[in-house]
Amino acid sequence: MQLQLTKRRGSKDHKAAQSSSSEDDDGLEVKEEDPDTGHSGQMAVVDSDFYNFDADRGEKCFKRGQVWALYGDEDGMPRHYALVETVSLGREFCAQIRWLELQPDGQEGKPCGEFKVGRVDMVDSVNVFSHLVACERAAKEVYRVYPKKGSVWAFHGGEDADTGMPKYDFVVFLSGYSDLYGVSYGYLQKVEGFRSIFTRHDVGSHAVQYLQKGDVGMLSHQIPARKVSKGLDSALPPGDCWELDTASLPPELLRLEQ
Repeated sequence: MQLQLTKRRGSKDHKAAQSSSSEDDDGLEVKEEDPDTGHSGQMAVVDSDFYNFDADRGEKCFKRGQVWALYGDEDGMPRHYALVETVSLGREFCAQIRWLELQPDGQEGKPCGEFKVGRVDMVDSVNVFSHLVACERAAKEVYRVYPKKGSVWAFHGGEDADTGMPKYDFVVFLSGYSDLYGVSYGYLQKVEGFRSIFTRHDVGSHAVQYLQKGDVGMLSHQIPARKVSKGLDSALPPGDCWELDTASLPPELLRLEQ
């Protein structure tokens, strides 16, 4: 496995005009080739509506023994996991990682199951990392990764008939996963007028769905998310709302309707 692509976004004071490959007006990610590093490329990512998710993956956030999700090359979603072994926070960031390989066959790109610690790699940029993974240590050098209560994930939704690009459905998990009972979840839908704000989609008898052990292959990746606090004059709809990290969403979803 080669080092994955990096992602970066403009700051909230929007110095993007100074960048040769910043996000365009529709919020699209732009992939760059970077011949000077070991990474496969770089994507510019549009800012989220409110929260700065980059604050959760700054250099000082990394510690030995943590498991992090990394972006994949195919479509830029965070489907790979790595254990941090050492971190250097000197003049330049450098971390030694060990890739986690899905058991029993070591298949890449599957986000749930038991993972065994594998080969060593060196990383010199925090921009390859998406988020800290909440996982369980099942044995020495073996980790279990499954949805936790309150976490937001994407389901595989097939391909777009026109573009051939992958589509996703987004859900929030309402319980933790167990091998016996599976896990409950509710669908999310994007709130009109925002790039990255979502709310619950279904109500009534369809509000809660269930995912069984044999169906976890439907999951694509976890998305960093935060519940949104609402002020008195909030433009957000009633009910709970979540802000999702734009770096873990498909770029075509980030367009604002005119």
